[in-house]
Amino acid sequence: MNIRKFAIAFATFAVVSAYAQDDEVTSFEDFDEPVAESSTADVGVSETRGDAAGGSASSEDVTKLDLLSVETESEAEQAAIAKQVETVSTIDAAELQNTSKSVSKAINSASGVKVRKSGGMGSEGKINIRGMEGKNIKVLINGVPVETQGNLGLDDIPIDQIADIEVYKGYIPARFATDGAGGAINIVTKKRPANSIDASYSISSFNTHKASVAASHLIDSIAGATSLEIGVSGYFNHSDNDYEFSSPYMKSSTGEDTSVVRDHDHYTSYNVQAFANLMNAWFDQISLGASFGAFDKQIQGVENRIKESTSEGYNFGASLGLDKKNFIAEDLNFSDHFSFGFAENKIVDTSRVHCRNWFSCDTAQKNVGELVSMGLPRLRTVEIYDFNNLLNFDYQFVKGQKIYWNTLVKYHKENPEDDYGSEKAQFNTAGLPGEVFSVTTGLSLENNFFDSRLQNLLGFKFHYMKAKISNMPTSLLIEPAVESNDYHDFSYDESLMFKVAKPLSMKASYQHAVRLPTPEELFGDGIRVSAATSLKPEQADNFNFGISVDLQELPLVTRLRFDGDVFYSYYKDKIHYMSSAQMSAPYFNMNPIRGWGYEGDVKLDVNEWVLLGTNWTFQDLRNMKYTAKQGVPKKAIVPNIPRFFMNYLAEFHIGDLFGKEDFLKVWWSANYTDEYFYGWKISSRQSRKIKSSFTQDLGVEYSLWDNKLGWSFEVDNITDSESFDKFGESKPGRSFATKIRYSFK
Repeated sequence: MNIRKFAIAFATFAVVSAYAQDDEVTSFEDFDEPVAESSTADVGVSETRGDAAGGSASSEDVTKLDLLSVETESEAEQAAIAKQVETVSTIDAAELQNTSKSVSKAINSASGVKVRKSGGMGSEGKINIRGMEGKNIKVLINGVPVETQGNLGLDDIPIDQIADIEVYKGYIPARFATDGAGGAINIVTKKRPANSIDASYSISSFNTHKASVAASHLIDSIAGATSLEIGVSGYFNHSDNDYEFSSPYMKSSTGEDTSVVRDHDHYTSYNVQAFANLMNAWFDQISLGASFGAFDKQIQGVENRIKESTSEGYNFGASLGLDKKNFIAEDLNFSDHFSFGFAENKIVDTSRVHCRNWFSCDTAQKNVGELVSMGLPRLRTVEIYDFNNLLNFDYQFVKGQKIYWNTLVKYHKENPEDDYGSEKAQFNTAGLPGEVFSVTTGLSLENNFFDSRLQNLLGFKFHYMKAKISNMPTSLLIEPAVESNDYHDFSYDESLMFKVAKPLSMKASYQHAVRLPTPEELFGDGIRVSAATSLKPEQADNFNFGISVDLQELPLVTRLRFDGDVFYSYYKDKIHYMSSAQMSAPYFNMNPIRGWGYEGDVKLDVNEWVLLGTNWTFQDLRNMKYTAKQGVPKKAIVPNIPRFFMNYLAEFHIGDLFGKEDFLKVWWSANYTDEYFYGWKISSRQSRKIKSSFTQDLGVEYSLWDNKLGWSFEVDNITDSESFDKFGESKPGRSFATKIRYSFK
């Protein structure tokens, strides 16, 4: 696209918008990738499309709650207005704070979203939004992207410490200064009340324990109007994950899948954070934060038994934030947030035990290591350094018209070492150092006309990345070559919302999206994944059209809400990995992918006590070009991606039942996922399918004293039915959980 033409169009639109306001015209949102080594929300009671409405140590799901402050007041105001136009579903996490639900369980309730996990707590999980998943989906906290390779997963974050979970579908707003082609998950953390304590503890099946605590104290008037807020929070998670699963890799004498117990899947993580906020100095708020966290995870085998290999790591971080309204000029708001993080992740694979299947194991005399078919040992440690700075400006130049400028500067460096493995294997098994510097800057224009009946968002982002990649030599006698690659690209979007009548609104959006290669894709891991020095950024053109209906004056029922969307996407240069048993292979850019689908969400408030809901999603992704190298037929259905799924909800709730300010909620939820192929569909006789599943959950929640004390009991998968998100790895069966939470203000 001609940048000069775009700039002229942007400026013209701004001038026209300002003139319209002055003239008083306005009186009225898997592919096969290598696994890293290492209310109720099931149909979201508060989940609506735009109407104000799974985790592992792999980089897709990594989040760092500790490095980030809560959403500021100006950021909240910006988001509240923008979300009315954007293609977004908002899940009210406050409705879930008394439950044992994880973040991925909550996200899985939204239409168009599927969180696909390969096990219990701490297992690999991939967020799939409208068919795109993994690295295509950005995870953010309070608008800050956190896809760096730390070592805490999405589900480690206690639901108690989250206010909202925003799901952006095929669309990432320009106000989020990040790349991404498939969508984003933005977790908005709670702003803690002054002088408060919030603590919870839950216990569930498979020896699973989750505890969290958050406390804050306000010191008023330390110097004039200046005040100081200090606080600390933390959490602890553990699970044995020792449930039975059926493996297609181990057949019984009758040819049936064999059921075995996951006996090497323990997971433990913890995190502690402290913060201090100085308020009402010249800056409205100066925020300081510090944190430390760690995890320890056994590595579970599926095709064959793994007895000793583990992954572990720790991280610490520090942050500084500055926020100021009316900065230099009236109606000009400013915020700047800087964070530093250091993480050390380790793979320990030095075992001499080799298992040919689940039951037959022996001790090797020469080769060591359980994770690689060649029997190579690993004691790989990766040191990771991250520096991030997010700068935000927003300016209301005319009433109802705002312009936003958001810039994120990032530096990421990795330093892998494996002296033990390299000595045994006689070549470098750790991979080589690499570093990435990137800048994403976005400019967006928000317009409100006719008493906000017509709203418009126009956005533009520039992406720049410079990567230094060490390419693995073919001989120990050759020094590794360090290649420097520059990436730059532009993305832009347009979103429009029109309230046709009080109960009816229509939305339309288009985004040309860009996703830059990640460090994992560029650097490789030294054995299975080699460095990729010629990767190109992914590009996607995403279209969405939706309608919302909200009827509140109907006979026999209190309220009926419907949200429906039709979407179309065209992806180019999708970054893909194809594993090879014989040699190390890099990521590469694959053929174009076309995707389309539809989704719907219905909620019915029968009366003040009963809520019913359902949502459904259909998505169709196909390869659009044949090449002999990839050997995939044209228009073949993209594999390992669910094509159709539904969620259901029935809830009964009543207040002041046994006493004043108590609340009782009983709910039932269910999920149906249709079968889909694990590999490219070449023949209808293919047997490697992910079987269809139907699971049901049941729960009860009771709270006292205006929600100061809460208790819940839940049963997941009450019929103990077998369900899969990944070929060969069934999810946990029936499980029980109970939680108690106390909040003091």
